[in-house]
Amino acid sequence: MTSPQLPRRIGTGVLALATALSLAACTNSAEPEASATASSALSVLAEDGIVIGSGPINVEMWGDPACPHCAELDEAIGTDMADLVAAGDITMTLHPMTYVSEKRGDTTDYSTRASAVLLAVSGAGETDAVLPLYSLIQANQVSESGSPSNDDLVQYAEQAGAAADLSTAIADFSATATASNDYWLGREIPGTTEVIDHVPTLVIDGTVFEVREDGSDAARFSAAVEQARA
Repeated sequence: MTSPQLPRRIGTGVLALATALSLAACTNSAEPEASATASSALSVLAEDGIVIGSGPINVEMWGDPACPHCAELDEAIGTDMADLVAAGDITMTLHPMTYVSEKRGDTTDYSTRASAVLLAVSGAGETDAVLPLYSLIQANQVSESGSPSNDDLVQYAEQAGAAADLSTAIADFSATATASNDYWLGREIPGTTEVIDHVPTLVIDGTVFEVREDGSDAARFSAAVEQARA
């Protein structure tokens, strides 16, 4: 799978908005909420996430389109992750979260809108486009210069290789995006003691990966995958 050429990130710093918020690891202290029950199909997608590839090593990631730390992690390991999926080495499960927009004081609801497009692309069966789209979404977070529009998000999906009609993606999948966030936020990851109260969270074959953002994440991610392969 060939990743699209990504634009330079817009405003990777914390937004200069009305409320100055600490975004260390994009934490959230909310209590867990019940999973969505309005539609069993949407509930399954919300809980199970977007599954990409079919490799023997399972990698799960919880990320929010408005989280600057998620953008940093994607810049460090996003290409490697996509290459491992394409090579058949890993099965990647992405759980889109949506709480960081509100945490940052963003009134454009970017977290939910962008997560909805990711879910719509997956729902259309175009999972090969999900990771390139996730990278584009992270590279174009809301900044002082503005927020990507709904049309921009659909354009990112097209640039990532999606061919489906996504004109109603945000309307159709926003509820699923919210349900995914509500299901996982405050919930313990099965098989671990890790609680989803911050993003990014990354688990490799049942072992929680420590995101450090100190320049070592890419090398340690590759080493962790190799250890899981052994």
